[in-house]
Amino acid sequence: LASLQFAVHHLKVKVLLVLGHEMCGAVKAAMLPDEVLEKEPLQLAQALKNIKAGLDQDRLKHLHDSRARDREAVTTNVKQQVERLRRDKGIMDKVRTDELLISGGFYEISSGIVDFF
Repeated sequence: LASLQFAVHHLKVKVLLVLGHEMCGAVKAAMLPDEVLEKEPLQLAQALKNIKAGLDQDRLKHLHDSRARDREAVTTNVKQQVERLRRDKGIMDKVRTDELLISGGFYEISSGIVDFF
């Protein structure tokens, strides 16, 4: 978050785009059992647990198609990260004055298509 705050307030960026992608290894790793995550280095385990906490595990387990489950998990994570940015007062002050746009997206590597939301 600190690097994005710096970009917004000092570099005067106009757009923050949180872009997830097909076959994201971090999101896939976050869906592993907690016992597996505990074996990772502390900071990595915490980052993966933070991703996992934002995922709707019940919803994901009902998706039997692996590509659909992957996309749903990644887009959910993107939406969570966008929401996290929207809780930052300084960033939202820039949004309210039309100095900044925040958006999320999903990049489908296999086709080159990016869906924005």
